[in-house]
Amino acid sequence: MKLALAHEYFAARGGAERVVDVLHAMWPGAPVYTFFHDRARYGDLARWELRTSYLQQFPIGGGMHRVLLPLYPSAARRLRVADDTDVVLVSTSAFIKGLRLADRTVEVAYCHSPTRYLWDSSEEYLQDEVPAPLRGVVSELLAGLRDTDLAFASRVDRWIANSAVVAERIRRYYDRESEVVHPPVDVDTFTAQRERGDFWVYVGRLSAYKRADIAVRAFARLGMRLVVVGEGRERAALEAVARDSSQRPLGNIAFAGRLDDATLRQLLGAARGVIFPAEDDFGIVCVEALASGAPVVALAAGGAPEIVRDGIDGALVANADPDAFADAVLRVEQRAWDVDELRRSARRFDVSRFRDRIRRVVDDALARGRSTRGIA
Repeated sequence: MKLALAHEYFAARGGAERVVDVLHAMWPGAPVYTFFHDRARYGDLARWELRTSYLQQFPIGGGMHRVLLPLYPSAARRLRVADDTDVVLVSTSAFIKGLRLADRTVEVAYCHSPTRYLWDSSEEYLQDEVPAPLRGVVSELLAGLRDTDLAFASRVDRWIANSAVVAERIRRYYDRESEVVHPPVDVDTFTAQRERGDFWVYVGRLSAYKRADIAVRAFARLGMRLVVVGEGRERAALEAVARDSSQRPLGNIAFAGRLDDATLRQLLGAARGVIFPAEDDFGIVCVEALASGAPVVALAAGGAPEIVRDGIDGALVANADPDAFADAVLRVEQRAWDVDELRRSARRFDVSRFRDRIRRVVDDALARGRSTRGIA
């Protein structure tokens, strides 16, 4: 079997890129098709056979890739996979699924979410990312891009969703069924200290979407120590909230910025718990917390309820409210947690299971052959 991989672009490292890392490790000789690689920001991809689109020639640093949004469909149509490819496995949350394929090539899409800014988050995108004078024009642009996105989705032969929530979105927006394969975590690379520290951890972008403000306000009320890991446009405002409401002379909320993987693992391995207030497509940091022996307090929405079982792995909170999260943290603090049990829970999402299931889906898709593919 000759297999190729594809991913939207390599501009920042996140959960989707970790999935692609595992896929590339499974098929290290596979070419990887992508719109562009922002090497300065993302880092080198040594020994990866990257095949980029014409967008690679444009300025892409510092978030400028967002300006290229109208060009993604044409870039996908012009990015052609080699004709002798049997299967292309696409990691997608937007338009890379529309790249050009030979009639014989089977397309399997691992979907992180249907294109968010076109479907379930379009209003938030217009409000948060688009200047007011341009919102009318951009709204019309998004309407056209939805039609293109539907056409591209119709070309996929086999869908894989990263969570049950995403599977439901694929059904709702694309009218297609999918198989759920949760993102991988290499549990054995995480360690859990028996004696925990005196702090909790938040990990994520400091943005409205990730609801970092709920974590900060909850711990400002509690007066307990919180380490905030991540960067984003809301950092200054969050630091002001933490400073103004601190119940300690030196403050109880520390902002650590971005951390390398090794430092983050050490932090999680010593934390008393992790707070996760976002409604995320999956929430891979929740699994990493469990692998580190830390219980999780998470919003009961998105993919988190597939990871965190209330009273078993931590606590689920019904509402995105700082007081509700503060109360849940206190409930978790009132009991002792068995780090070995939490690590066993994390193994539900271990990388070995991911590899086995992905291989089975790809092999089955190849055996079944290409479905009737729409024309985009």
